[in-house]
Amino acid sequence: MYPSGMSTTERTSVSLPADLAEYARAKGQGNTSSYIADLIERDRRRDALREMFARHGYTGDKAITEAGVAAMGDRLRALRAQRARPAA
Repeated sequence: MYPSGMSTTERTSVSLPADLAEYARAKGQGNTSSYIADLIERDRRRDALREMFARHGYTGDKAITEAGVAAMGDRLRALRAQRARPAA
Protein backbone atom coordinates (compact mmCIF):
# COMPACT_ATOMS: atom_id res chain seq x y z
CA MET A 1 0.00 0.00 0.00
CA TYR A 2 1.23 3.47 -0.81
CA PRO A 3 1.62 6.19 1.83
CA SER A 4 -1.59 7.87 2.92
CA GLY A 5 -2.64 10.84 0.83
CA MET A 6 -1.43 9.33 -2.44
CA SER A 7 -4.51 9.12 -4.61
CA THR A 8 -3.00 8.55 -8.03
CA THR A 9 0.02 6.73 -9.31
CA GLU A 10 2.30 7.25 -12.25
CA ARG A 11 4.32 4.50 -13.82
CA THR A 12 8.00 5.30 -14.05
CA SER A 13 11.23 3.39 -14.53
CA VAL A 14 14.13 3.57 -12.11
CA SER A 15 17.53 2.00 -12.68
CA LEU A 16 19.29 0.70 -9.58
CA PRO A 17 22.48 -1.21 -8.99
CA ALA A 18 21.65 -4.93 -8.83
CA ASP A 19 22.34 -5.26 -5.11
CA LEU A 20 20.06 -2.33 -4.25
CA ALA A 21 17.30 -3.62 -6.52
CA GLU A 22 17.48 -7.02 -4.81
CA TYR A 23 17.40 -5.36 -1.39
CA ALA A 24 14.38 -3.22 -2.34
CA ARG A 25 12.52 -6.28 -3.65
CA ALA A 26 13.20 -8.15 -0.40
CA LYS A 27 12.22 -5.21 1.81
CA GLY A 28 9.13 -4.52 -0.28
CA GLN A 29 7.90 -8.08 0.26
CA GLY A 30 6.47 -8.27 -3.23
CA ASN A 31 5.65 -4.57 -3.54
CA THR A 32 8.90 -2.83 -4.40
CA SER A 33 7.09 0.28 -5.65
CA SER A 34 5.36 0.77 -2.31
CA TYR A 35 8.62 0.32 -0.43
CA ILE A 36 10.37 2.93 -2.57
CA ALA A 37 7.37 5.30 -2.36
CA ASP A 38 7.45 5.00 1.45
CA LEU A 39 11.14 5.93 1.48
CA ILE A 40 10.57 8.95 -0.75
CA GLU A 41 7.60 10.09 1.36
CA ARG A 42 9.68 9.79 4.54
CA ASP A 43 12.40 11.89 2.91
CA ARG A 44 9.83 14.49 1.83
CA ARG A 45 8.43 14.73 5.39
CA ARG A 46 11.95 15.14 6.78
CA ASP A 47 12.65 17.96 4.30
CA ALA A 48 9.39 19.68 5.28
CA LEU A 49 10.33 19.47 8.98
CA ARG A 50 13.78 20.88 8.32
CA GLU A 51 12.22 23.76 6.35
CA MET A 52 9.80 24.45 9.21
CA PHE A 53 12.64 24.45 11.75
CA ALA A 54 14.62 26.85 9.53
CA ARG A 55 11.61 29.21 9.31
CA HIS A 56 11.54 29.26 13.11
CA GLY A 57 15.20 30.17 13.49
CA TYR A 58 16.87 26.78 13.75
CA THR A 59 19.67 27.63 11.32
CA GLY A 60 23.42 28.05 11.51
CA ASP A 61 24.75 26.76 14.81
CA LYS A 62 21.17 25.94 15.89
CA ALA A 63 20.45 23.85 12.77
CA ILE A 64 19.25 20.28 13.09
CA THR A 65 22.16 17.99 12.21
CA GLU A 66 22.62 14.22 11.98
CA ALA A 67 25.04 14.42 14.91
CA GLY A 68 22.50 16.39 16.93
CA VAL A 69 19.76 13.89 16.13
CA ALA A 70 22.05 11.03 17.19
CA ALA A 71 23.00 12.81 20.43
CA MET A 72 19.35 13.47 21.28
CA GLY A 73 18.55 9.82 20.56
CA ASP A 74 21.27 8.80 23.01
CA ARG A 75 19.87 11.16 25.65
CA LEU A 76 16.34 9.82 25.19
CA ARG A 77 17.49 6.19 25.40
CA ALA A 78 19.43 6.95 28.59
CA LEU A 79 16.39 8.67 30.10
CA ARG A 80 14.12 5.74 29.20
CA ALA A 81 16.63 3.30 30.73
CA GLN A 82 16.81 5.41 33.89
CA ARG A 83 13.01 5.52 34.18
CA ALA A 84 12.78 1.77 33.63
CA ARG A 85 14.99 1.04 36.66
CA PRO A 86 13.08 0.15 39.82
CA ALA A 87 13.10 2.84 42.50
CA ALA A 88 15.50 2.13 45.35
